Amino acid sequence: MVERRCARQRLGIVGGMGPAATARLLRRIVEFTEASRDQDHLEVTVLNRPQIPDRSAYLLGVPGAPSFVGPLQQAALELEALGCSVLATPCNTAHARASRIAAVLQRGRLLSMVEATAGLLAMAGYRRVGLLVTEGAAASGVYDDALSRRGVEAVMPDAACQRQVQAMIYGEVKAGKVPSWGQVMPFLAMFSQVGCDAVVLGCTELSLLGAPSQMGGMAVVDALDVLAASCVAACGASVRRCEVDRSFAERLRPYVMDGAAVGEALLSGGGEQCAALQAS
Repeated sequence: MVERRCARQRLGIVGGMGPAATARLLRRIVEFTEASRDQDHLEVTVLNRPQIPDRSAYLLGVPGAPSFVGPLQQAALELEALGCSVLATPCNTAHARASRIAAVLQRGRLLSMVEATAGLLAMAGYRRVGLLVTEGAAASGVYDDALSRRGVEAVMPDAACQRQVQAMIYGEVKAGKVPSWGQVMPFLAMFSQVGCDAVVLGCTELSLLGAPSQMGGMAVVDALDVLAASCVAACGASVRRCEVDRSFAERLRPYVMDGAAVGEALLSGGGEQCAALQAS
């Protein structure tokens, strides 16, 4: 397992996809950081770029939809030029092109929330995982691939449910109308009925709903929380145990605390690995 750590590093966040999810990631990073004073927290630079083209439209091949890859590469290079050596972006769908985005980095690395989340679930022994993602992420298979490489079966909603998930993400959350967590319950019931032992909130708009860490015997894993904890550990700070206990199902907690999530993210991110990683 991997614990922290390198000397404290500066974090760069490519945000705006969407803005509310970016604000939540920054708040969650603060909440996951063990700190007794201002100076214990991470130095973070945020580029909030809501003008980055829609990721789902491009991945679905919508006529005329521009690529989001170039703008994300440019943002990553800007953050690297500002001294950020650890980069993150709170958009699950954009991770369908994470390797291309990370390829332009010279010194920094891009943490992968998808790989970290999939690795965390696999290490904790989950074997059948339901996915709540955008249509773009579903079409790209970004989570399916990350899970299947680890021997975990990915389960998608049926076509009608997937349309409802997409409508909730785009028609409500991105439009500034945050739905209640109760609106997600039918999807969880569906996953439970088909034998899932965990569910991933694989769109950061869904992170805004305030999901419980467990529901009906299934772990509910918010990929944004995995990313937040990974950012803290990758930058060399201590992860706050009480927040891990509050935010993750019991089986997942040891792997978050011993650095498993950040280990997965480092192995999957672009750029140089941190040479100072030490075994816990």
